[in-house]
Amino acid sequence: MNSVKPAPAEPLHWFDDYYVVGDMGEGAFAIGEPLYGQCNFSYLIVGTNRALLFDTGPGVRDIAAVVRALTPLPVEVLPSHLHFDHTGNLHRFDDVALPDLPQLRRQVRDGMFSLRFYQSLGFVEGFKRLPFRVSRWLALGSAIDLGERRLQLISVPGHTPESVVLFDRSANRVYAGDFIYPSDIYAFLPGANLSEYAASARRIYAMVNDQTRIYGAHGCDRPSQVDVPTLNRSDVGALAAALAQAAATPGPVGTGWFPRTLPVNGRMTLLATYPWMAR
Repeated sequence: MNSVKPAPAEPLHWFDDYYVVGDMGEGAFAIGEPLYGQCNFSYLIVGTNRALLFDTGPGVRDIAAVVRALTPLPVEVLPSHLHFDHTGNLHRFDDVALPDLPQLRRQVRDGMFSLRFYQSLGFVEGFKRLPFRVSRWLALGSAIDLGERRLQLISVPGHTPESVVLFDRSANRVYAGDFIYPSDIYAFLPGANLSEYAASARRIYAMVNDQTRIYGAHGCDRPSQVDVPTLNRSDVGALAAALAQAAATPGPVGTGWFPRTLPVNGRMTLLATYPWMAR
């Protein structure tokens, strides 16, 4: 864990000695972990009746304490996907939702959901796979009604098979998880699929407009300052083009041995496997 505290950019401020928090307006809060190496960002979206926490970080600290300080409303938690750095605090919440996918339902035993070894990847950094109870299964494409705030659940397989994003149409915002963020975009880990990822990027590009703000799950691309990782439609278009190139090329693309490195734009790089390994 990084011990040097970067300066938070607006609207972020230090919540304690680990988390930064920012009121983004439109009922949303960014919760960042700049001292953790991957600089995770989770998002709390608050309606009039309840709130939803999108991702929970790796579990280095208890994010539930931050959430309780931001809203007194009941909170449901939804991970953008099931890698360890997004699911580390799920066991701390009573209401956890997952996308309604048959392969995920099959992982429930005796009422508890257990993460699989390569689904979590927590062994990479020594994090345990902690089981949790699923309180609700959400249909893909459905609306999550928080009370005067509705979020559309959109399936974006590619980074992982179960990856989802949230589209707040009234605020013109997408909460993107690891679908896109300003850094190295991982498209080579177990479960990644370049063709599906490219199709997901094209679908999101068609849904948004030039004014849409897209919030990713990892930031801190400047060591001296932490900011909310914010992207736009042109970034999604650049990612779609890089993914399409990687998926369509029969031989090696990019540089390096494994993963292959392809430029996306000035803010992002695609880390991909060989096309014949992930289509």
